[in-house]
Amino acid sequence: MSNHQASSSRDSVTSTPKNRTLGIVSLILILTVGWNYWLPLAEDFFNLQTKPPSPPNVDFLAYYLAGARFERGVNPYYWEMPDPEGIVLSDYLYPPTMLPLYKLFSNLGYEQARHLWLFLYAFSYITAFAVLLFMVKRQFRFTFLVLGLLLTIASYPLLWHIRNGQSDVLVISLVLVGFAAYARNYKVGSAVLFALATLVKVSPVLFLIYFVLFLKDYRFLVIYCLISGVIVLFSFLAVPINLYPDYLLNVLPQISSGTSYWLNQSILKIIASNESLARLISIIGFGIFALFTWFISGKFKTLDRVPRTPLAEGEFVSEGLFLMNLLVVLLFAGKAWSMAYVWTILPSALLLTYLLHTRTKTWYLVVVSIAIFLLTSKVYGFPVLDSLNLLGNFILTSCLATLLLKRERVMERISDLI
Repeated sequence: MSNHQASSSRDSVTSTPKNRTLGIVSLILILTVGWNYWLPLAEDFFNLQTKPPSPPNVDFLAYYLAGARFERGVNPYYWEMPDPEGIVLSDYLYPPTMLPLYKLFSNLGYEQARHLWLFLYAFSYITAFAVLLFMVKRQFRFTFLVLGLLLTIASYPLLWHIRNGQSDVLVISLVLVGFAAYARNYKVGSAVLFALATLVKVSPVLFLIYFVLFLKDYRFLVIYCLISGVIVLFSFLAVPINLYPDYLLNVLPQISSGTSYWLNQSILKIIASNESLARLISIIGFGIFALFTWFISGKFKTLDRVPRTPLAEGEFVSEGLFLMNLLVVLLFAGKAWSMAYVWTILPSALLLTYLLHTRTKTWYLVVVSIAIFLLTSKVYGFPVLDSLNLLGNFILTSCLATLLLKRERVMERISDLI
């Protein structure tokens, strides 16, 4: 039996009336739980005051106040202290490029602004979900829809994200739609989206490891750099130039050094007490992944490496390396709060969709499922329990490395399916 025949056989099994009925019942249950339990819970989180008497959504409050201070001509990166020693970093730790956007939000009342921000990142997430849904094979769409909805309402990092009003959902939505655009050969549009994601939150620049070392698309690198440069140059019309060196030299190093606070789900939390060592470990981690990416690129032909539609249909090589890049960014970032693990929701649904529609060995599917459970889990301030997302990251990264290096160990032989 050929690979195509085996795949067709599996597709025919998943489309039986019994499985279709089970899928519809599952979808109804997910929608019911989502509407009756998750939405009220999300509303409670959205209105929760994390630092009374401050208003809700403490991270968005940092963006809002930065926009207000920027409008007044005050440097948004520092709080000026009454003590003569002077200045400490503020809560705004992001590139200056987006300050004009946050200035617009600060012109609204805080209640209006935080609801508009919620709408903006919710709309971006729904858009990314819909784009990926229509990018997978028709026979896979229902599976991806059910898994995507299930992981969305099961993700505790998402609830924390809603509570704090972070930008991570907006960032990962730009990244995923950019990846989908690249797969459809819209490379300029993809570069624009990755550039915007980078200028909202710096870490998406590390996806260049995937594009340059794995895909060997140097043209994409040039386009990305040109678009990023143009956006920054245009920002000079509203943003003082001196904010950029200030950010690069004073603010960014503080972010990259990590923190031992238990909500940080980066591996640097273990050694954050030594800032120099933490930065070195981060550099080494990304360097090792870059070497791994370069090595893996030599094991596959160009046609197998380049992402193409439908997603999750072939051998999951390009999608797998992209997901691995995403996980490594979180793993070796200085600060990857638990809420940043919203990055993994839709890619995990895509991976599970692929595994459920292929000849995956049961043990591998179980281990991947455990990893995804940990990625969506609530973390607590106790040993081990304070690192559940980090542990899930490590397990899933290892699983993807195994899939790319030793596929035969995780896939059933075709003869076993006959």
